[in-house]
Amino acid sequence: MLLDLPTAARYNAWANNRIYNALQGMSDADRRRDRRAFFGSIHNTMNHILLADLIYRERLEKKPTTYTSLDQILFEDFDALEEAHRTNDDWYAAFCEALDPAELENDLSFTAVGMDEDEYFSLPLRLCLTNLFQHQIHHRGQVHHMISHAEIDPPPVDVVKFGRGDIDEWTARPGGAA
Repeated sequence: MLLDLPTAARYNAWANNRIYNALQGMSDADRRRDRRAFFGSIHNTMNHILLADLIYRERLEKKPTTYTSLDQILFEDFDALEEAHRTNDDWYAAFCEALDPAELENDLSFTAVGMDEDEYFSLPLRLCLTNLFQHQIHHRGQVHHMISHAEIDPPPVDVVKFGRGDIDEWTARPGGAA
């Protein structure tokens, strides 16, 4: 299985940027409204995406996992959630860029979080990182769908648009920050 992980990490940050930029146009009440998604609301789903990233990051940094539930709300304040997510996306981009390709075949071993019974995994790092980015895509798709149900145009997050460097209304952060 081949996956360009540095590009996947940069795409992930790009897509999250576009989602967060779109979400800034929604009220906090709209972001928190129960939209019958797996984690209920946009706010909760974005917390879950960051939570999973942080769980994997602890594993990659060889730290004990400090999280016990997959629906834990890390940030009640949306702006704090956004900033933490952007910072973490930058960390993953740098981590994947610095990875020695030979390391990708080494196993990453861990116990799953949020299961009724302990479930232990030991899988190649390449597969674990692929899972991490696929997880983001999966839940970001749910958020994208919830944005459209809030009667707001969701941003395109197609890899081809990322690849050719499209610039549009979802590119820059509201207020001019990049």
